[in-house]
Amino acid sequence: MESKTINEKRKALLIQWLVFLSRLIVGGTFVFSGFVKAVDPYGTAYKFEDYFAAFHLEFLSSFTLLFSVALSVVEFLLGVHLLFGSYRKSTPRLVFLFLCVMTPLTLYLAIANPISDCGCFGDAVHLSNWATFFKNVVLLGGAIFLLYTNKRLRALYNKEVQWLTGLYSLVFVLFFAYIGINYQPYLDFRPYKIGVNIPEALAASEPQHEFIFIYEKDGQQQEFSLDSLPSEEEGWTFVDRREKVIESTRPQAPAIDEFTVYRGEDDISDEILSDENYRILLLSPDLERADDSEVDRINELYDYCVERGYAFACVTASNPRGIITWLENTGAEYPFYFMDRTTIRTIARGNPCVLLLKGGTILRKTAPSQLPDETLLTQPLDQLDYGRPEVYRPRHRLGFIAMLYVIPMLFLLLTEKTVAMIIGRVKLWRLNRIRRRRKAEHEALKAAEAKAAGASPQPEEAAPAAESDSPGSEPKNENEKQNEIQ
Repeated sequence: MESKTINEKRKALLIQWLVFLSRLIVGGTFVFSGFVKAVDPYGTAYKFEDYFAAFHLEFLSSFTLLFSVALSVVEFLLGVHLLFGSYRKSTPRLVFLFLCVMTPLTLYLAIANPISDCGCFGDAVHLSNWATFFKNVVLLGGAIFLLYTNKRLRALYNKEVQWLTGLYSLVFVLFFAYIGINYQPYLDFRPYKIGVNIPEALAASEPQHEFIFIYEKDGQQQEFSLDSLPSEEEGWTFVDRREKVIESTRPQAPAIDEFTVYRGEDDISDEILSDENYRILLLSPDLERADDSEVDRINELYDYCVERGYAFACVTASNPRGIITWLENTGAEYPFYFMDRTTIRTIARGNPCVLLLKGGTILRKTAPSQLPDETLLTQPLDQLDYGRPEVYRPRHRLGFIAMLYVIPMLFLLLTEKTVAMIIGRVKLWRLNRIRRRRKAEHEALKAAEAKAAGASPQPEEAAPAAESDSPGSEPKNENEKQNEIQ
């Protein structure tokens, strides 16, 4: 009997650990996937465009940014609720339904391969279509397991405050989506980061070689470098020599594989990247759909560059008709260069975006709304804040993100009883207020009905009786009686 009880306890403990690991794996994957999409909404929107083109659904392309934000919010919230154990019935069901849609879709992508990268983790992690499918199979298995066993593990937060974790998570993820849409992604997973020198990133490192000399002494062979050759007087005998590649300098794939700018048919990439002076590029993958609300700031910056001797040009993938339309709408006077659409979208998000270069190094990537005002453009760029290189510290930003989310969640966890009591009292106050209002409305309705009933005319038979009840009517009634007798 005791052994049976021990086995049941061990089994229950094992299931609890499996539930915990399943929630951690499935929920963590959803949180990561949703957050990297929210940080870079344009990147996910571009991936949606690829999907719609592959499935001949181009009419949905106008809603790609909306789909991008919605998908990131859904994934992030499902992952958070799964990690915290909130809504233990509905959350695993929703995750299961989500994966029931995505798993067959990724299987089709793996077989047909219309798109090489599914984009499930944005630019943070690139997976092949088959790897994505197997990943979804594992997550689907974890979701099915949680459907039946999630109740075995206690939720991290009480039911009364679980909606607060969802609300804050929603605000949190929308905040970073807003930054990614209106500025630049807060975390940059692309190769064209701020501070990157494009020529260096384009060049693959060349391997370095060294000669290894093999000597033998007392029947044992030993390798020596050129700087440490042994003396033959000590009994060493030369045996062989071979060439060795230094491990630290093995050739690597370039961090950036494409940066080609054309002026007409001429490749001017080297001219742009070798310019040791400031150079400003207005990047627009599609001028026909570019936002021209800040065209005054762009034109003012161009005038400033002409005055100070800085090169300024628009780099686009649009056709000549799109350029003509932009010229007519904005009055632009700067030259236009051409670049591949995908490369422009990879360098900077937004349409358009302003890129500040110096010596081939990316100093800034700025939305037009964040360009300096004309009144501030009174000095050379090296004396302006805009001309100073922006510092991109991913570790600092990751730390800020973690604190921004963990600290409020931890505070709520430590004070959830107090918060639940406050919420309960607020609900009770609202309930009492609603009851009092309904009671007042009911009493006012009854009073109105009574008033309406009192003002309505009485029947003729009841009129004399009603009149006899009033003291002032008695003399009149007696006189009327005497007149009737006479």
